[in-house]
Amino acid sequence: MDLTEGVGESSSPPRSFVSFGNYDVRNDVYNRLLESRNEDALTQPDFREQLDAHFNRLPASYGLDVNLDRVEDVLLHQKLLALAKDPEKRPVYHIRFMENTSTKTDDDDDDDNDGQQVTSIVSTPRLSCDEANEGAASVT
Repeated sequence: MDLTEGVGESSSPPRSFVSFGNYDVRNDVYNRLLESRNEDALTQPDFREQLDAHFNRLPASYGLDVNLDRVEDVLLHQKLLALAKDPEKRPVYHIRFMENTSTKTDDDDDDDNDGQQVTSIVSTPRLSCDEANEGAASVT
């Protein structure tokens, strides 16, 4: 079975990124990457243009989903989309394990209060497709 990507939101022609209420999340993403001393943001002369192109190829609602505490995820998404262009490297994926912990204290007599819930993201190497391995699964 031959799977070919059709025209959709991720493959539509480039368009101007529309911000909501004159707020443009791209500026915050770029500035936070600079503040965090991201190597690509600091060393690649066309980094800002590449970042703008990434946002421009996606629907405006993509900006609403960007977590400014994890701006590196935008770069990860950009890299995954670039890898997925090559049919030989599909599927492309990145796995991030999340741990969700719920605790109940002795003071939690009220049935409506289930205690404190904590979600943490565990960043450990997992199988993913990378460009150096030409589509093969590898530990990154």
